[in-house]
Amino acid sequence: MMRDKTHAEFIERWASYVKSVPRKEWKSKLDSFTNAQFEKSLAFYERLKKTEKGRVVLKRLKEERVKAKEY
Repeated sequence: MMRDKTHAEFIERWASYVKSVPRKEWKSKLDSFTNAQFEKSLAFYERLKKTEKGRVVLKRLKEERVKAKEY
């Protein structure tokens, strides 16, 4: 189920782009986007570590991750 029409249209455009453009060209764009997402998430975790509430949240996330690996 798609979130909305605009999102579905974006997915269609991206799929068409990937099919019509050499991999080397679109991969660099995707890499930039992916790297930016990782950088943002790491910065967010660093901000969480600075507060007591944030440390509690991180601990809970870590515990949940361990539980998920057990399955």
